[in-house]
Amino acid sequence: MHRMNGEDAGFLYMDLPGQPMNSQAVGILEPGPDGPITLADLRRHLEDRLDQLPSFRWRVVRVPLRLHHPVYVPDPDFDLDFHLRIATVEQPGGDAELNATFASIAERHLDQRHPLWQVTLVNGLAGGRQAIIAKYQHCMADGVAALTTFSRLYSDQDFPPLPGVPPWAPEPLPGRAALVAGALRDHARSAVGLPRLIRTTKRRTDAVKRRRADAETAVPGFSGQAPRCAFNDAFTPGRTYTRAALPLDGVKAVKDAAGVTVNDVVLAILAGATRRYLDRHHELPAKPLLTSVPVSSEPAGAPVRQAGNRFWSFTTTLATDVDDPLERLRTISATAQEAKAQLEVLGVDLMPAWLDVVPPLVAQPGARALVDRLRDADADDDVDGSILISNIRGPSEPWTLFGRVVEDLYVDGPPSNGVGLNVMLWSYGPRLLFGVLAFADALQHPESFSAAITEAYEELSRAVASDAEAVGAGATTT
Repeated sequence: MHRMNGEDAGFLYMDLPGQPMNSQAVGILEPGPDGPITLADLRRHLEDRLDQLPSFRWRVVRVPLRLHHPVYVPDPDFDLDFHLRIATVEQPGGDAELNATFASIAERHLDQRHPLWQVTLVNGLAGGRQAIIAKYQHCMADGVAALTTFSRLYSDQDFPPLPGVPPWAPEPLPGRAALVAGALRDHARSAVGLPRLIRTTKRRTDAVKRRRADAETAVPGFSGQAPRCAFNDAFTPGRTYTRAALPLDGVKAVKDAAGVTVNDVVLAILAGATRRYLDRHHELPAKPLLTSVPVSSEPAGAPVRQAGNRFWSFTTTLATDVDDPLERLRTISATAQEAKAQLEVLGVDLMPAWLDVVPPLVAQPGARALVDRLRDADADDDVDGSILISNIRGPSEPWTLFGRVVEDLYVDGPPSNGVGLNVMLWSYGPRLLFGVLAFADALQHPESFSAAITEAYEELSRAVASDAEAVGAGATTT
């Protein structure tokens, strides 16, 4: 038995009616010479990998009276078959049909009486292809841990044992007395370090205030500064999903030519895409949209892990009020650089440390109150953010599963009430793959948005190339 950290628990508390906090991935397999794989094949693969996927056998147990965050317990009733599903897409089995199946699975909550994951084998894709959709509650893993999970789930590769993970052994579920005693004991341990945490918080927040006052680039506040747009009208149970792919070398070429980072380019592409999409549908606000960007708090050289959340986020502009794509990129780069620097001064670990000591007695009503506040906001009220964007570095070569190439592997995280559009991307082989999951009322034209990603990339590439040519011509003239 071990306790969830505050970040893990927060995703569990945000799992509300109409808002399942699930992350998903869809891997698309090329046809094999021996015909389609079966659910029995998939079961055998997972059974062989369970020691590499320890969180797949963890069950969440909540503490009475909400005295502390829940604990994970090796499930004494673990049943692998409960977590396996099979689905067939509608014909003709193209991208639209697969996206619809993905969205349908994303809409459904996971059963919290069991380990919080599910894997679905998808048949009926055009050309004899198949897909595997993995779903897990975000409390189980952030992007770093998800990469470990996906490498075990979507590949035939052998891996050494995970460091620090004991052999699995089921345990009886703890009783009320043990849960309460454990909660009080952990709070007592936390109380010892609380004065130091308070002093650290005061010192770091004062340092951030000083930096913000002296900074040449203004950084948006953490909350209440984003204009309300269609992405914020997000409260229905239904989901929409779409995908896009860009050449990784092309994105890196833009990065090199502009002298920025890959993440800056990604933000600029998505800024251009949201600007195009909203303008196309006559919903573009005059004020710039804002995004929340996660930053890992994983220490350098940390061992491989398969579970847990270790990150915090900074808020930055998408500069959607800027017409010129190159100027927009530069604005985004400067603001993101300063926002990340301020987060480093604050410490990526500071807010997670507070979340560890705040009991669900306080945290859970707080999560619900946030959703209620967003629901009750007026149409002209500013909100906390416009879009969630995450970027993960993936494998340099596509994986192979059951001897078949996993042609595509898209990942995505959950949208949440009030910020109804989540874009998650990662590098997979020679491409950047964008997964876009949204509330159905927040993104009513998903294909239009995925097309806008490609258009925004092409526009930015042309602008950067034209600027480079102009600079070169100027240097030659002088």
